[in-house]
Parts: sequence; structure tokens; C-alpha cells
Amino acid sequence: MAEMSKYIIFELNRERFAINIQQVRSIEKLPELTTMPQMPDSMKGIFELRGAITPVIDLKEKLEMGQANNDEETRILILTIDEKPLGVIVDKATEVVDIDESTIEAPPEMVAGVDREYITGVAKSGEQLIVILDLDRILYYEDYNVS
Repeated sequence: MAEMSKYIIFELNRERFAINIQQVRSIEKLPELTTMPQMPDSMKGIFELRGAITPVIDLKEKLEMGQANNDEETRILILTIDEKPLGVIVDKATEVVDIDESTIEAPPEMVAGVDREYITGVAKSGEQLIVILDLDRILYYEDYNVS
């Protein structure tokens, strides 16, 4: 029997990416962010979410794909990194899909401008390819720790 896992599909520069839904606490609209001195370039600020100060980074900037949009479709994926909340800005969160783990293929050297070390694999959904990101490799909570 195929082992299915749920993934959240989101877009960066009209490219489709996915992360395992178990890494995501919630999806939020982009709030007003408070900036802090000497933040890393990809960190856009902090905000309070359900009583927790949550740092927010621009995933496109972190992946050297430009800067995040700030429009009606822009979302923040609230993740748990090192057991703490961390928000990542994406252009759009589109859907949750079931992906058969056995159909995920090893990534090529570079996909959509993202280095292979940041990619878990590539899956096919209908006629479209979805790049599955390894957020543990991309994000290190200590880089954005504000406490």
C-alpha cells in the first residue's frame, strides 16, 4: 500500500513548492511587522501570534529568489523550528495535497533557482512538478532568535 503524506503547496515567483504539513502550525495573512536593529537581511520583523513573539523571514530572499510580494495573496506559513514558532513569507499558499512518498524523485542539481541541498525531492501533481523543500536545512532558528 502506498504511503501518502499531506503537503502544503505554495508559490514563490509562480513556481510551486511544497512542505510537509506536519511542519506547519498555521497559515496567516501578512500582519504589520515590527523591525529590530541588526536583523539578518532575510528577516522582515516580528509579530505576536497567540501570545508568542514570532520572527518572520522572507523565504524568497533567503533562497535568493528576489523579495516577497505584499499583496492580498501573500501569506505567512507559521512553522515550528527547534520547537519555536517561525514565520516564512510566501507569495501564495494554494492547497493541501496528498503525495505518495514512493513517487518523490531525487532533485536535479538546481530547480527553479534553488540549490539542491535545500530540496528533499520533486513530485508530480497532475501535469505539474512540485519542488519539496527541506526547511530544516534552509532555516535555523538560532539565526532568527529574538528572545
